[in-house]
Amino acid sequence: MGIKFTKREEWFSFYDGKGEQMDRKTEIRFDPLTGETSRIIFDAGLTLTPPDYSEAATNTGGKNCPFCPENILNMTPVFSKNIAEEGRIIAGDAICFPNLFPYSKHNGVVVFSDQHYVRLAEFTSEMITNAFMAAQIYIQNVVKSDPKAKYASINWNYLPYSGGSILHPHLHVIVSESATNYQQRLNDDTEAFQEKTGSEYFEELCKQEKVAGERWIGEKGKIAWMHAFAPKGHNDFLAIFQKTESILDIKKEDWNHFAKGLQVVFKVMEEQGFASFNLLMQLPIDSQRKQPPHVRLIPRFTIGGLDTSDINYFQALHQEPLSYKYPEDIAAKAQGYFNQ
Repeated sequence: MGIKFTKREEWFSFYDGKGEQMDRKTEIRFDPLTGETSRIIFDAGLTLTPPDYSEAATNTGGKNCPFCPENILNMTPVFSKNIAEEGRIIAGDAICFPNLFPYSKHNGVVVFSDQHYVRLAEFTSEMITNAFMAAQIYIQNVVKSDPKAKYASINWNYLPYSGGSILHPHLHVIVSESATNYQQRLNDDTEAFQEKTGSEYFEELCKQEKVAGERWIGEKGKIAWMHAFAPKGHNDFLAIFQKTESILDIKKEDWNHFAKGLQVVFKVMEEQGFASFNLLMQLPIDSQRKQPPHVRLIPRFTIGGLDTSDINYFQALHQEPLSYKYPEDIAAKAQGYFNQ
């Protein structure tokens, strides 16, 4: 039994001031794993102007930023020796250290490089690879020292629209005894899928999406890229680390392939006027789960002259994602860049 991609349409009919009938479609899509719904809504022609943080970078960088090179070794805390012998973890230009305001029992911060303001087009594959490798080393060291640590993720709030409070690019690395709602639902539903079908969900998803081609973007190394069928945002890019069962299986070459795919995604976002995003990388620690690591990335932005948030009551309280964009259209854009 394969994965089902289910959707249905609702139509709202009304009249303009001249009595002409107007019809607007809402497409409701059901997540093929969880059954949770997303809505694709009428797009009146969303056009965005990416924000320029050059002036803010001047005001917040250098001596005013704890992550800039003149401050980072003096203003950031250090890990205990069982996590990092030298107090911090370094991979190339990336530096990992404890979060002063943790979200979990273990919470590292990874600063990408010395550069305070990095536009999407300026992220190199080396910068991305080094940052994620530093995060991986931190998670591995935590797991060795804390047998109760069972749930890990790498997270990225890029630029203020995403909730990022410091302009200097950095990752949040979470390792916890307790699963987040996303992690718990994911674990429960992938296990149920495997019991029902005998197949691992993400492996089956890659097979079906690659054959169908509608939302398939491409592969770099072991990393498969596609757009989510039931998106959690106006784009929802999904990367799956194929033939990989835990964080221990990821090599530097894999991170480099992931980085190159991420650079393609950045180009697609820039084309649409998006400059900010949230990223989640779910990293299985227990290889018995047979669940490959995966990444989801959604853009963040504001609308109109009031800089209205892209998240309203529907997403925040109904917990129902909205999208102006059709996944198949975004996947087609990304495919063009991927094949270059």
